[in-house]
Amino acid sequence: MLTFSSVLGLETSMSPMVERLGESISTMELFTDDENVPSMIEWDVEELEITEHIGLWFEGKELVDYDGVFELPIEAVKLIRKAGYKVPSDML
Repeated sequence: MLTFSSVLGLETSMSPMVERLGESISTMELFTDDENVPSMIEWDVEELEITEHIGLWFEGKELVDYDGVFELPIEAVKLIRKAGYKVPSDML
């Protein structure tokens, strides 16, 4: 689990506007599937009562796709790399 502080913005595909939520403490936790491969990150902002889920797909040890956020947060990249998996530079 990773705990961090960051300035958050909320975006949706239905609006080009970004709602600034301010700075908050967040936690991210990496979950694995039955084969012990990372499959999801749960991103919790308790203060705002928001939980996001980032789906992860790998080929071997390399991340090939993700879903649930427009951009992969650097904190998510840190969790994935700490688990021994590669995140290509074009996903940063």
